[in-house]
Amino acid sequence: MTNPGGPQVLLAGDVGDVQRIRMVLDHAVPCVYGQIYIEIEDGQAYRVRAMLPEDLPDGLSLTLLTRGPASAPGETLASALTGWAAEWATDDATETDEIIAMWVGCSGTPAVDVVCRSLAARLNRTPVHLHRD
Repeated sequence: MTNPGGPQVLLAGDVGDVQRIRMVLDHAVPCVYGQIYIEIEDGQAYRVRAMLPEDLPDGLSLTLLTRGPASAPGETLASALTGWAAEWATDDATETDEIIAMWVGCSGTPAVDVVCRSLAARLNRTPVHLHRD
C-alpha cells in the first residue's frame, strides 16, 4: 500500500466495535490510508458491511475476518494484528517520520489482549501509536 499523503491507520475489532469504527471513519480525512480488520462470525458479513459507510476512503482496505467454528473469539483478529505488525511496526519503521495510529477493540478477549500487550511493549521503538478502550 502506498502512502497517498495522508495519515496511516489500522482499525481493528469485532462486530461489537463496528459503531466505534464507523465513528472514526465518519471523521477521517479523505486521504487517510490503511487497514480495517473486523472479526465476524459466519453469516455476519452483510450486516457488518451495512453498518459501515457505503464508500470508504480510497486508501482504506476492509477485511472481514470470518472466525472458524474451532476458534475462540478474538483469535482470528489476533492473528491478523500479528501479521500487520510484522509488516508495518518493524524496527525499520523508526527511520520514517510517519506516525501510524492503531485502534484495537475486541477488549476482554484473551487472544487480542495478549497481542496488544506484546505490541505495546514493542511499539515504543516505532512510530505506531496503539489505542484501546
